[in-house]
Amino acid sequence: MTHDIAYVLDKKLLASDRKRFEGAIVDFIFVFISIFVSGLIIVTIGNISNWDIFSVWDQFITGSTYLAFFTYLMLNYLFMECFFGATMGKFATGMKVVTDNSVKPNFIRILIRTLCRLIPFDVLSFLGKSGRFWHDSFSKTYVVDKKDLESDMEIFYFSNSIGINTEC
Repeated sequence: MTHDIAYVLDKKLLASDRKRFEGAIVDFIFVFISIFVSGLIIVTIGNISNWDIFSVWDQFITGSTYLAFFTYLMLNYLFMECFFGATMGKFATGMKVVTDNSVKPNFIRILIRTLCRLIPFDVLSFLGKSGRFWHDSFSKTYVVDKKDLESDMEIFYFSNSIGINTEC
């Protein structure tokens, strides 16, 4: 009889504040570039199709620059973390978002995580005891160093397989 023991995330694998800050900078740069490229594509398509789409795009960007930026940013977080478990910033810095069992969070957790980023002062919430942001705590997710997690899981599953007869 075998006992399946579930892996539980060790808090020592949480990504450092510095790494998370670097990832956030990459995310912001990625969003700025995405907005620029989107605008370029929209204007080009509008010009080819003889639509006056530039004025609509210009009003959207100049009339509500912050709204456009944060809309892109929130959609980026939601889409990237939902499908890939990481944003461009997390990919660039070797991090990923997981649950306490080190699996990719489901859509609901990612949606909660994304919406909680809109809480005022969420960015300062890591200063508390846990060292985690509110968007991590409320969604019950963790940002970890991907390589460290993979190494820790490999050791965990190897050590738990010692003495288990795998023959039929």
